[in-house]
Amino acid sequence: MHIIKYVGWLLLLPILISGCEEKTYDYGFREGGIGGPGWPIWVEYLIINESWQLPVGNLSGGNADTTHRPPGGSSASAGRVPLPHTVRARWFSYRTQTFYEATVEIPKDKQKQIKQSLKEYGREKYLRQLSTGFAGQGEIQLWWYTSCVGIGCPEGPKNFEFHFFELTPRIKATIAEGDPGMYRVRTLQEVREGSIPQDVLNLLPPNPGTTETQEKESSTENTETH
Repeated sequence: MHIIKYVGWLLLLPILISGCEEKTYDYGFREGGIGGPGWPIWVEYLIINESWQLPVGNLSGGNADTTHRPPGGSSASAGRVPLPHTVRARWFSYRTQTFYEATVEIPKDKQKQIKQSLKEYGREKYLRQLSTGFAGQGEIQLWWYTSCVGIGCPEGPKNFEFHFFELTPRIKATIAEGDPGMYRVRTLQEVREGSIPQDVLNLLPPNPGTTETQEKESSTENTETH
């Protein structure tokens, strides 16, 4: 009798486990700068739900005013995945030569709002995305963004249909440890291109074999012909 009960539990176990698994949804991800012009960054990692990591890399400063539309600049897809619960990120600011880290939790009521949006805007016609904004000043913010991309969508850039709502306000990140020298070459490039002020060079640690004057002269060379 005990053996029969034991076998019965073994047969039920996969069903119970599958019933506890989170439902998955088809949505993507977009990332962009929210620091404004002159605040480019490099995002070292962006991890969702402590489960999967998204490729990001270099982002421009973007638009500091996100009241009319969330930032864009990089995008990725992870297939069918559970709803976003947490976002953990680390990025580097070329302007301040500083590393930042932040972990953001999406409130339960916002997760319900995401579910409702997924029902309202089907994947056949709409692109659904978790949007993450990074500021070189050390801030992060999340939105849910939906745009019409399928057959029957309004034509023309002026009629482009999109919907979004905030998941979190802007959150101050924590200053983290790191070696700014890793981004020295890119920082000099940003200075040459005029993306960040030349006085950022004063924040760079000494480069062996190169004088400060030589490096400043190199950073101001005209690179339009390259």
